[in-house]
Amino acid sequence: MKIFIIAGEDSGDKLGSAIIDGLREVTDVPPKFVGIGGNGMISRGLESIFPMSELSVMGFVEIASKYKSLKKRLNQTISSILDEKPDILLTIDAPEFCFRVAKKVKLLNKNIAVAHYVAPTVWAWRSNRAKQISNFIDQILALFPFEPRYFHDVGVRCDFVGHPIVSETLADEESVTEFKKAYSLTDEPVILCLPGSRKSEIDRLMPVFGETLEKFSNALPNARFILPSTPDVYEYSKKFLDCMPKDIIFLTPEKFGVEKYLEFKKASFKLSQLALAASGTVSLELAANNTPMVIGYDMNFLSRKIIGLMLKIDTVNLVNLVTGNRNIPECIGSNFNSEKLFLEMVRVYSNNLNQIKDFKTTMDLLGINKEPPNVRAANSLLNLFENFKTV
Repeated sequence: MKIFIIAGEDSGDKLGSAIIDGLREVTDVPPKFVGIGGNGMISRGLESIFPMSELSVMGFVEIASKYKSLKKRLNQTISSILDEKPDILLTIDAPEFCFRVAKKVKLLNKNIAVAHYVAPTVWAWRSNRAKQISNFIDQILALFPFEPRYFHDVGVRCDFVGHPIVSETLADEESVTEFKKAYSLTDEPVILCLPGSRKSEIDRLMPVFGETLEKFSNALPNARFILPSTPDVYEYSKKFLDCMPKDIIFLTPEKFGVEKYLEFKKASFKLSQLALAASGTVSLELAANNTPMVIGYDMNFLSRKIIGLMLKIDTVNLVNLVTGNRNIPECIGSNFNSEKLFLEMVRVYSNNLNQIKDFKTTMDLLGINKEPPNVRAANSLLNLFENFKTV
């Protein structure tokens, strides 16, 4: 079996790496993997046709500014798939790119089964996409239990395979102790700052996050702040450190190396009493660590207006969506400012019991203590392969 996998950013590479591991676990003869991926998938044998980083773009305006290069890579990807003739094309998230690829491939070669990992958020906006993708997607692997019904209604097979957060290992006490010793932390409050992993997010969020943390520092003078920066953008993030409290711990691979950095990043999640975070899957990482949070996010003005008009839900936080509650405060778009973020941080720091209850509910609903999501996803792909052969 040959599988062509497309991932457009780090989170997709992580999912792709896990499903490669899962497929190797449930097959006697592991498939061959080719496609577009990052270090994780490449280290597992994927032959990447170009650097995944070229696809890591978010927002209408941002995508438009990269149109020419994305169009070139789009055509290259389609040609490569048609040449490789894989049994399965597995696209992971990044729908703006992946669906264009899948639609063209399905048009030119109907013998390639197409699966998409991470259901498009039709429950949030652009609900008509569910029907549209039924023409070129054979199966969806969903991360959330409330998603399959939206696709079953339009005839697309959709399996809830669980969210990979439930398989993540958390920091142990030894790692936490080592981290605290490295930065001379004792029993003072520790606050996490998580402004995202894209340069566009860092540009928009870090200055406001910095103002917010300064206010919080004035209100709680003994607090310590931690800013874990991803390997891809830590150099870029340095220019914003002047916006932050002067004694902030800027956690990067530069000082300790990647392996120790990742260990310490987990430790920082485990020991923090509160996080100020960008919207996204990081909220599930915080929930897994029982770390209370306040969410802040903004986009380019035009992107904000377009999405604001199309959005059908009153929250974008995943913990809120999974539980049905609204205990995670969000300051987004026109509400994204340091005063509102600061007031929410004070409120949550003072009383986080409802958030803690929601964290347990979230992990239960996402599949903790059940069959690992990557194995469930791998078996779902194998079922697609078998069913597709008999059609």
